[in-house]
Amino acid sequence: MAIPEILMIEDRVDDRELFSAAVAASGLRATVVHAVDASQAVMRVNRLGRFANLPQPALIVLDLGLPGLQGQALLEAIRKAYGLREVPVVVLTGSQLESDRAACRSWGVSDYLVKQESFEKLVEWVRTLARFLPGQEGIAAAPSAGGAPLPPSAPATKGKTP
Repeated sequence: MAIPEILMIEDRVDDRELFSAAVAASGLRATVVHAVDASQAVMRVNRLGRFANLPQPALIVLDLGLPGLQGQALLEAIRKAYGLREVPVVVLTGSQLESDRAACRSWGVSDYLVKQESFEKLVEWVRTLARFLPGQEGIAAAPSAGGAPLPPSAPATKGKTP
């Protein structure tokens, strides 16, 4: 079985590196590839230009706060790409706003996590992503990782978008 790819759409280098390190520490058997902005993400998911021969990702990790195309518009572009309608999209963002969580639920996002101060909590959440990837049966998700699937109505969280 081929190793599944996780496409992380994130503009901040430190967040990309931290997520990749968390995947490695989690035990997931997956390759993390990156799109650094919305334009590159759209090209990657549509397999245009230098991305023409790349496989489609098994999972997409999306930051809502990208420059340019954001949130729902970027998610719609991802969903329109051939073969990606059923690919799970999870959001890893700095936004603690309940309105952003609610919007993500309505857009069909599979999971939502506010960026953590703790690397250990990020690793725990990454382990929960095994449920979206083939060949990850041996990965045990730690209980209460802080990134449980989005419930139909989550309690309000107060906060600001950084």
